[in-house]
Amino acid sequence: MGRPKGGAAETSKKPKAKPKQRGGVDFKKYKHKVGRKLPPPKNTTNTEIKSKMIVLPEQSMASERAGMAVNKRGLTLRELLQQTVHYNPKVRRAALNGIKDLVTKHPAELKLHKVAMIEKLQERICDSDKVVRESLYTILQSLIFPSLKEDNAISTRSTLSLLMANVLNGMTHLSMDIQLMAFRFLELVVLNFPSSFPRYAEQAFNNFVAVLSNDRIHLQDKSKLNSVLAGLGHCLSLVARATENDDASDRPVSKLKLLFFFAMIFFLPRSCTFVTSDVLTKLQNLIQILVNSIEVSASEVCAKPANDAPSSEALLSALHCLDLIFRTFVREAKKPQMEFGRTKTLYGPDWLNSSVLVYLKKLWGVKRLFHEKGDDRFFIFNLKIAEIFLCLRTSVDDTLFSSEELCQFVSSLFSKAKVLRNKDLMETHLGPLITCIPGLISNAADDSKGYLLEAFTDAFRDSNVDCKLILPYLDAVGEMLLPLNISEYHSTWINELPGILLQSVDKAPTVTKVVLELLLRIGQYFPTLECENLRPIAQLFGTKSSSGTVELGPFICLPHDCQELAIACLYYFSNLLPDIIEPLACCCLSDKLEPLILFRIVEVLQSTYKAGNLQITEQLSFLSLLMARFDVNRGMACTLEDAQKISNWNTFKALNHLILTSLSEMGDGSLVLELIWNNLSNEIARKPSPHNINGLFRIIVTLDAATNKLMDEDVIKLIAGYLVDAARDLSKTIEVGFQSDKTRLFQYFIKPCRIMFEQNDKLLCSTLEMLKSFASGNDHIFSSVSNLDYPRELSQRVCIVTTILVFLCNDQRLHRNLSLNKIVIKGILHYIRHQMDSNVSDVTYGEKQTLKFAFEQLKTKALQLNCWDRSELEGLSSTT
Repeated sequence: MGRPKGGAAETSKKPKAKPKQRGGVDFKKYKHKVGRKLPPPKNTTNTEIKSKMIVLPEQSMASERAGMAVNKRGLTLRELLQQTVHYNPKVRRAALNGIKDLVTKHPAELKLHKVAMIEKLQERICDSDKVVRESLYTILQSLIFPSLKEDNAISTRSTLSLLMANVLNGMTHLSMDIQLMAFRFLELVVLNFPSSFPRYAEQAFNNFVAVLSNDRIHLQDKSKLNSVLAGLGHCLSLVARATENDDASDRPVSKLKLLFFFAMIFFLPRSCTFVTSDVLTKLQNLIQILVNSIEVSASEVCAKPANDAPSSEALLSALHCLDLIFRTFVREAKKPQMEFGRTKTLYGPDWLNSSVLVYLKKLWGVKRLFHEKGDDRFFIFNLKIAEIFLCLRTSVDDTLFSSEELCQFVSSLFSKAKVLRNKDLMETHLGPLITCIPGLISNAADDSKGYLLEAFTDAFRDSNVDCKLILPYLDAVGEMLLPLNISEYHSTWINELPGILLQSVDKAPTVTKVVLELLLRIGQYFPTLECENLRPIAQLFGTKSSSGTVELGPFICLPHDCQELAIACLYYFSNLLPDIIEPLACCCLSDKLEPLILFRIVEVLQSTYKAGNLQITEQLSFLSLLMARFDVNRGMACTLEDAQKISNWNTFKALNHLILTSLSEMGDGSLVLELIWNNLSNEIARKPSPHNINGLFRIIVTLDAATNKLMDEDVIKLIAGYLVDAARDLSKTIEVGFQSDKTRLFQYFIKPCRIMFEQNDKLLCSTLEMLKSFASGNDHIFSSVSNLDYPRELSQRVCIVTTILVFLCNDQRLHRNLSLNKIVIKGILHYIRHQMDSNVSDVTYGEKQTLKFAFEQLKTKALQLNCWDRSELEGLSSTT
């Protein structure tokens, strides 16, 4: 049955009726449409406020900072330094970036406030934020430290003391990242201010021992370990350099100096000493740590199939640090042991021999592990290990590691270097090993050094001139070659030097100097050395082509010191001079050669001749060639002052004097002239410049001015033409008087002829006959030495001859020989008198006036000879 309608359920759903409001209606309610805007009431008050902004210039922040150094955010250096201590790391980062920006824009701020900057920024060394520490490192490296180097040492030391306090504090920080960053800061300080390190050496090495003993640094990223080892390497290099430069370590000293040294040790403060016993103790602890690290790293590197660059770099850095420590102890052990005051040092030879063997055994095991591998990186590791063993070879007992085994190990490294793929890596790390080869060979037995010499020779022969290893190779060759006798290997080394020399001129100038120094020392040590294989050295000066011409070699372009060395080598390798003398003469004639080098060549060849190592014919040929072909100003139409302005005028005069001095030292002048005459004749036949002919005449005068060889017709023609050329310019002023400067130049040119005329009256007579023919117009019998056309005017020819005779008559030493030839002079006067006659129509009035003046001047000079009868000159008159 259904539910009955009605009832209690239905009645409960009905809503309750609202109670009716009592009283009247207060407000009438209106229904408005949605979206309609109500109009404002009529009694509404307007509350809108209108205003304008007022700008007060005196309250502007921009105007207050006008002219101040600010960064791009408008902050000053003081504000930025205050923000570096903000609790928010982002603010500290922005502050450091702002400082970098401000200092870059305003460098003066850095110079004025760098001390205040360091005092404030040094607190950020131990900052918890990595970016802040890196930013501080960049600012110190690129901005502050370069500026701090310009200050004096005292102010720099006080400033760095503040910085180093926080660096040392950071090394002991609980955070490993802050510790590692502190070591980077230490490395930065050591690189820029190495002199400040001794004050903190003991603390620094103590911190190095602590951080490297921590296993966490080996388990973390290897780049962090590399950073610490790099800093350790720089610090150890300073210690090694300090022990190397110590005067007491390498050379003996007197007792007085030794007492002074002890007094310095006793009374100087502790901070003044560097390598103290405490520092050496820290280094001893580092040896064990580094060797253990090397063993672990070597096992890891060998276990990894691929190349692990960070691990390899860490291993190489550890080996480098270990090498520096051993070098320090070796030098320390060689120091004189003090017998009074303090006790002997604990780190003497006995300690070095007993303590180092344990570590060398471990290194030898690592070497065998690397030797089985064929990769290039393992070869580099073994190179460094070999360098360590070579450093210690004279300080430890060789019962464990024989010299034969060490020689085999080193020779295998040289053999491996020939097939190494990475040549750059080899050039970087093989150099130190090469420098140790001479010491190893000198101490090795004869039966064990053979294969090492062979491996070294092959590597030396295969090295390129532009290779970085060529200089270490040459140093090692020089060290092994000179104290020993010439053997098979030594001859091979010497034979390689000429090729290296010629190749290095263009590619490696520094190698050129080293090779020349080595050749010079070889020549000094082995004067009887066979030079057949050194003949390519001649190409340094020049080569002779098939046509007979000489092409200059690179000697001309060498630096001054290299030219000096090359010239000095000529004295000791005189067997090469026959091939070198002609190219050497061509070098001397080049304008590019400096005068000092030219003079030095002449001196060395003269010394070689005196020593009996140069034939006299070769020396005479060389000297005559220089005198005849040295390029001086062509022609003589210039004053003495103009001649001296020529760049090589003074050089030629100095060369002239040097050649004449050398010839006078060769013995009897007439015999020397006999030997050199063919050379002089050939050069005279070439008609060189008047300056060169003057030099050749001076050679004749120096050796034998009275020689009959001058009576050759061609020589007489040359002398007459030479005098005409010399007097041509001076004769133009005969009517107004000779100019003093031109007179001095003419006297310079006729001086050798005057001496020859004084010694040989027949030569004077023949020359005067030639001059008479020239005055009369018959000049086809001889030609100008200057290749100039002779004047056609009669007056000019007469003036030239008159000028020559006037100057000859002025020399009283020639009066006797001129008197013997008065007939020729009288003939010249008669000819001039005849040309002045009115019946000669070809001579103009102006020319007759010139002839008249020349006639009177020559007549006056001729009368001074005191050889004339009055009747001989009565018929001569200047009147027409």
